[in-house]
Amino acid sequence: MRINGPNNRSKISSPRSAGKKRQSSSASSASNAQVQVADATALREKAQVMLADMPEVRMERIEEIRSALEKGEYKADSAKIAAHIIANALSERSW
Repeated sequence: MRINGPNNRSKISSPRSAGKKRQSSSASSASNAQVQVADATALREKAQVMLADMPEVRMERIEEIRSALEKGEYKADSAKIAAHIIANALSERSW
């Protein structure tokens, strides 16, 4: 049962009409599920292309940085990091 409006008590929808709405919404959710599957497939394909374009991980460099961080000896160039962040953001956006 649904009451439409705070002061309008005469507009109460019957449980039967609410049941009909559920049936139509279930058909709508089925079409949404198909769209989500298609989106997931496209996303997976895009991720595979991006992964293929990524350079190899240099584990020895990662260990050097990890060690320096643990010792408190790691020095980061904030200007260089900012430049790379901006360059990456601009390259990802389609203008």
